[in-house]
Amino acid sequence: MDAVWSDHVARALADCVRSGQHSIALNMAEVDYISSAGIRILVLYSRQIKTIQGRVTVINASVNVKKVLEMAGLQALLHAETARAAAAAKAAEAPARKVSVEQAGATVDVFDLQADGTLRVSWPGNPKAWLEGRTDPATCSLVEFPVNVMGLGLGAFSSGDTSDGERFGEFLAAAGTAVCQPADGSNKPDYMLLQGALTPTIKVAYGMLGRGSFARLLRFDKGPQQPSLPLSAIAKACLDAVQSDAAGVVMVAETAALVGASLQKTPSDAATASEPGNIFAFPGIREWLSFTAETAFANSICLITGFVASKARGAQLSLLKPLVASGELCGHFHAAAFPYRPLRKGRVELNETVQPLFENEHVLGTLHLLNDWREASGAGESRLLRGACWCSPLVI
Repeated sequence: MDAVWSDHVARALADCVRSGQHSIALNMAEVDYISSAGIRILVLYSRQIKTIQGRVTVINASVNVKKVLEMAGLQALLHAETARAAAAAKAAEAPARKVSVEQAGATVDVFDLQADGTLRVSWPGNPKAWLEGRTDPATCSLVEFPVNVMGLGLGAFSSGDTSDGERFGEFLAAAGTAVCQPADGSNKPDYMLLQGALTPTIKVAYGMLGRGSFARLLRFDKGPQQPSLPLSAIAKACLDAVQSDAAGVVMVAETAALVGASLQKTPSDAATASEPGNIFAFPGIREWLSFTAETAFANSICLITGFVASKARGAQLSLLKPLVASGELCGHFHAAAFPYRPLRKGRVELNETVQPLFENEHVLGTLHLLNDWREASGAGESRLLRGACWCSPLVI
């Protein structure tokens, strides 16, 4: 395992991690030589996978490999010691129950978080004027997003004053973080994190918020029989898990593909609408709204916030639209995509999962997730590989 073969091993390990394998054993029975380049790869992936409570072990180490690892102080990579640590960690993990999904082979494990956890929903701002193509600053609301508030909508980061210059765009917020992509054509998302006394604050033109705590954690995986899972299937599983007809959802997931739209101009700037007062008229809509003609952000990891409800309940909740072609499920979701990084398995904490996305990586982009149901050329709906969902019933 010299410099040349270490590159091959590194690519193989990367493929394993992307496929969801977080417990990896390297059989080195026939490896008679390992250099510092090989040791570097073992240490690099061991550290990376350890952060998500996985492990890399060396099994059947040849005499030479075992001697080198021991001399380098890396006995912990050898099978016996790591196996004992893994068994102890697995025994300490709380049990989960199952929720069924229609996709064969897919799994959804549910962990109970807080029995009485709920999210109180509210709608700051007023979409009417904005969706008619008129700016109405008087209807904006200044909203802080501490760890117990999640939401989405149209807004701009604000320091609390009412000065001009806000760059409005679609935003999402969860776990003391907020992302907003200004609709100025730059396609460059900005973000704020809860740090000390600094709380993410957004001037909200209109939006939907959930304030409270999460009742359930869902861990989903596509399984070997499916290439990916549709967002609607995960959203439906969240409703089933909280046993409610409406739920707020925060998700961190490995992404197969996202489908949606992003603002190029704020609705109030959409003066090119074909019909006065109708900013959604064609072809004017193309001047301010960009749709994903093809799926986007494949092989990334994404933060998704949103709301899902049954058809009957969705009709009572502002800003929710049909999530599936049949109309039986309604929702509204925004997503921020990040460079791929593996996601720890089992029970995980929301803050500890979301915050590192921003601290260690940059935001690739944001999308208002929409389905493309055109029969011949439609991109379909957003699809995910595996991930974690925190959800709670909605109360008004």
